[in-house]
Amino acid sequence: MKPSHHLTNVFFYFLVLFLIPLTKVNGIGLEFGIYGYELFLKENQTKGPLEVPNWDFFSQRWSRVFRNDGYLNRSSGESGFVGLKDKNNRNQIHWDLDAKLTTGPETGLRNYYLGKNHFLGYKSKMFFLGVGRREHLFSPKSFSSQYDGGEGLFLEIKPESNLTFQLMIWDFYSGSLLLSKDQFHGLLRNETSSEFSTSEKKNDGFRRSHHRRHSFGIHYGESNSLRLGVHYMELGSFGPNTKDHPSETKKNSADGDSIFSGNIGFGIQWEHLSFEFDFLWCKGSDRTRSQIAETPGIIPIAGEAFQVGTELKLGDFKLRNSHFLSDTAETNQNHQIVKEGYVSMGTHPSQTPYLSQIFRIFPSAAVTESGYEKNLALIEGRAFGYLTELVLSYQYQQVIVKLIGNYFVPYHEHGLLDGRIHFQKRQFEKFFVSEGMLEVALKDEEGFELGVGISQLYLPESMGIRSNFGYVYGRYQI
Repeated sequence: MKPSHHLTNVFFYFLVLFLIPLTKVNGIGLEFGIYGYELFLKENQTKGPLEVPNWDFFSQRWSRVFRNDGYLNRSSGESGFVGLKDKNNRNQIHWDLDAKLTTGPETGLRNYYLGKNHFLGYKSKMFFLGVGRREHLFSPKSFSSQYDGGEGLFLEIKPESNLTFQLMIWDFYSGSLLLSKDQFHGLLRNETSSEFSTSEKKNDGFRRSHHRRHSFGIHYGESNSLRLGVHYMELGSFGPNTKDHPSETKKNSADGDSIFSGNIGFGIQWEHLSFEFDFLWCKGSDRTRSQIAETPGIIPIAGEAFQVGTELKLGDFKLRNSHFLSDTAETNQNHQIVKEGYVSMGTHPSQTPYLSQIFRIFPSAAVTESGYEKNLALIEGRAFGYLTELVLSYQYQQVIVKLIGNYFVPYHEHGLLDGRIHFQKRQFEKFFVSEGMLEVALKDEEGFELGVGISQLYLPESMGIRSNFGYVYGRYQI
């Protein structure tokens, strides 16, 4: 089907949906949405070597084919969802439901997605015991679209109106996926070539029944707030970098990899200006027989990072600037790893489509829905470095205009790495990934929203890659 036909279908389906005279059913909110997109990506053969030899388009063998041959990808399509929302209570039973059924894998989506909160529980005067997905109130707040939450059994204690203790008793962590962070994730992964498969597909043979996470956090305050969170995650066989110690995996189906992590931060809000800061850390171990480990049989994990965010509000204008900076791994003179650096959890921090979804390059190692990962690649990259996001938005009545810029630069990978956070320019690669995005949306108080966005990718000329992306969407909530 031609690209224009895809976009025509999107508008037609949404028009029919908007004209249907629907009303609320027993207080339960229904939500409908349709997305249309077009992606253009072209790679030109380059005779010279890559500017950064360790980096490539993809981390699997397919990257060699891509680097040696010219490549053109132009695809368009549409996807949709129907969702249910309901937040209510009956006596001491409280629920907050938010789930979406989608058009499925054929359109690059999972069959369903949960919202930030989707739970049922029992509430007394001071505590709430629930089951389902619950947002971490103590998560870092510097990036407005970043999200992390538990999926399982949780307990909340609220001795005062502005003080909350959260305990995630058992969390079946799966990357805290949201539809808004995954709707364009599969665009470059729906290739017929068996070489071009993501780590998600590579991991299908792994048993994931052994991984779990436990979390505890404190949130104090309202406009001015303090937060503290700690997590313990037993990785089991969750990810490509975990199940690699034969004697242990044969006996226990996993080799004991685990991560203990946390964050401490605060937020300050004035009349027109707000400021957020979080210090993040992690410790753990990656048991391995790889020769890249300095200590035979194990690679320690000990990393730090920080996030900073500021937001300025002037009338109908809003300007937000966010920063994330991690440490590096530590290596010896033989280029063996002495310790790994910071490992993040939750969704990607930024909100532009290339960095957060189409390529999805995390600015550190990460535990995603595919498990514990670290690699140097444009698609599904997990590399230590610096990420910044600048968002300028303007609202005039029902029209919202957003200009968003993202910039990521990794640390260099040559020579000795000391495992520290660096601010000097010489510690980073000349190579970078950046993106500019414009979105215009119409949103009314009745639950109707219609928007269009375009995004441009910027890479060094030595990569020989040009790409731009456009999308339209519509939502209707009743």
